[in-house]
Amino acid sequence: MNNLIHLINTLTAEEEKEVIKTIKRKNQRGDAKNLQLFDYIRKGNIKNLDRKIYGKPSKNSFYALCNRLQENIIEVVASTSFSGETSEEMECLKLLLSCRIFFEKRLYKLAVKTLYRSEKQAKNFNLFSILNEVYHTKIQYAQFFQTETLQEIFDQANSNLIAFQNEFQLNMAYAEIEKKLRDYPLQKSQKLIEQVLSKFSIHKEQSFTIKSIYQLLVILSKSAKQQIDYYSILDYAHQLYLISQKQIHLKEKHKHYYLQVLSLMANIFFRTQNFEKSLDLIKESENEIRNTKHNSFYIEDLLLLKSLNFLCTEKLDQAIVLLENTSNNNLKLSLAACHIFKKDYRNAQKLLLSFNHTDQWYEQKLDLIWVLKKNIIQLIVYIEMDNVDLVYAHFESIKKRYRKKLEENGEARIIEFLNLVKTNYDYPEISENQKLNHQLSVFISENSNTQIDPLLLGFYAWIKAKIEHKNHYDEFIRLLK
Repeated sequence: MNNLIHLINTLTAEEEKEVIKTIKRKNQRGDAKNLQLFDYIRKGNIKNLDRKIYGKPSKNSFYALCNRLQENIIEVVASTSFSGETSEEMECLKLLLSCRIFFEKRLYKLAVKTLYRSEKQAKNFNLFSILNEVYHTKIQYAQFFQTETLQEIFDQANSNLIAFQNEFQLNMAYAEIEKKLRDYPLQKSQKLIEQVLSKFSIHKEQSFTIKSIYQLLVILSKSAKQQIDYYSILDYAHQLYLISQKQIHLKEKHKHYYLQVLSLMANIFFRTQNFEKSLDLIKESENEIRNTKHNSFYIEDLLLLKSLNFLCTEKLDQAIVLLENTSNNNLKLSLAACHIFKKDYRNAQKLLLSFNHTDQWYEQKLDLIWVLKKNIIQLIVYIEMDNVDLVYAHFESIKKRYRKKLEENGEARIIEFLNLVKTNYDYPEISENQKLNHQLSVFISENSNTQIDPLLLGFYAWIKAKIEHKNHYDEFIRLLK
């Protein structure tokens, strides 16, 4: 059941439509329980599902229903992949299979011609595992390849085996780096990557593909997010990006990975306040995805990053226009924050009310920090709209539910922030108090030395503006600079 829930939560809007279409096509009966189950899970309604669907407890039937639905979804995801990113691999494999059939039918000239086509296409897209099969077939029928000597075929096969081994080594190195960072999340990711690459005798320039660059950028970004420090990975990430630019001729084949490289680098530049470079990469990404299938997968992430760039470059109104009329949770939360910068608390509250699932559901689907941001935005709205009872209830709720988790995740600074907010709310008459101002200055200084999430920085700017009677957005821009 948990696997099915996680699988459904990862589906794009287009994939959800395909799943519904596939289920309807396959359904032989009118009751469509699999559609009911899919709809319940998609909407986060996951309690007592067997009772809801069958009208009574029915664990065995429900288990079988979950398995059938999961198989349907896997089929859709697989067919979507085969029709998109893997079309070149499929074409090469079809040619290879056809060639072997032609050899069996003794159509030797056609077989040789077909195998050359498969080899050429596989080389163009660095499909080393398929090339292994191509050279295996070449060696088996070497007598029919009269334009090449047997030694030349051996040399081609051995050269490809080296490339295949490099790709395999990279995959093992990636797995080891990921495991070590999982075990010890606070270690420096760049140093770890270099150590592991050295262990596997991997050299960046010769061995890296667009896919492996994407994998390493994911690791660097995860580590930087955990440690709230993107500056430490900037130079190394930029080196990886420059290597990807030398393989620009392969970007069509590795379109998904190339777009992710652009997105990750745009985010790294944004986090290190190089907004111009970040927006340049976002623009390039927008151009690339125009002719890409399933482009909604990329568009929402780009919209969020673009709006945050606008927010940080004194283009608040443009950020709001960009984020309006969205159903994406990340975009809605950012829009709520933008409304707070504009002192439009009623529209911020409307957006917050549209989050109609529990915090636990959002924590599973998104993450803990996202849920905390939502709760802090809600707290700010309550304070600004002077809902006294709700303010105190929300203070207590956040501390009770999240204090332990925050301390375990090294996020005690959020508790400190809430304490500052509560002190200011309880004793507004001492807002000008030198001690409170000093506490705030120290707190902001300590939390500004490493790269901060813009929404979190916006929270600090809000309490500072509150205490010093300044404009919230102006204070945010000042702190950013």
